[in-house]
Amino acid sequence: MELSEVAAGLYAADPADFVAERSAAAAAADDRELAKRIRALRKPSAAAAAVNTLVRTRPELVDAVLAVGDRLRDAFADRDRDAIRDLTRERQRLLHEATGALEASPAVLREVEETLQAAVIDASAAAAVRSGMLVRALESTGVDTVDADEAVAVPGVVLLAEGTAERAHPARPAKRDEPEPEPEPRESAAERRERQRRLRAAQKALERARAEADALDDELDEEVDRRGDLEAERDTLERRLRRTVDELTESRAAERELRGRIADAQRAVRAAEKELRSAESE
Repeated sequence: MELSEVAAGLYAADPADFVAERSAAAAAADDRELAKRIRALRKPSAAAAAVNTLVRTRPELVDAVLAVGDRLRDAFADRDRDAIRDLTRERQRLLHEATGALEASPAVLREVEETLQAAVIDASAAAAVRSGMLVRALESTGVDTVDADEAVAVPGVVLLAEGTAERAHPARPAKRDEPEPEPEPRESAAERRERQRRLRAAQKALERARAEADALDDELDEEVDRRGDLEAERDTLERRLRRTVDELTESRAAERELRGRIADAQRAVRAAEKELRSAESE
């Protein structure tokens, strides 16, 4: 079991089940270190989960969006205005189609579009989208490089079309005839101990922060479930109230009708009594 394989499964699952499936995967891990890394995987935001879903359910559409990005970068490099104009229109059409393929709130769809827009502009953002393991949305200013490392659950892992994952190895720069760098001064034993102490303290602080974040994540999931139950109960009560109001309206109408019929019947009684008295006096 490798972290990339576990992550690929987790980020393909329903976001509502993420915390439970992450806990199950950590419990099933081969060793403690892997389990620890699995528990550190962050739950994707709604927009990130939507993009991950799009990568898996509509890969041809995502590929088309990212291909337009490659061609746009080439067109800008060549200063081909006609190509830039045509590709920009094609980009907007594809972005509209991509967001139209998702069922989400307008706010989430805006973040999805911003993420795909960043992937069109920036190659590192495109690689992050292709991974299918986004944990947050991306955005691009069009000037600075998109910082995509922290947006991917397992940086350096690329999701292949057939669903497997492999780690991307960065290209090594060609060697140059440069003088060897001067060796760095060796640290003293006291400096080494201090560095190790700071490292341990930082690791513990990170573990505490992650544990707290996980606890809050679980608490949020519980609150979301509770809100869903309350909303369902509210909808039931609203339907019951509407039914009761309709029945009350019908009852009032029936009451008015009966009162009218009783008045008619009473008038008929009085008329019959009058007719009887008239007949008796003759």
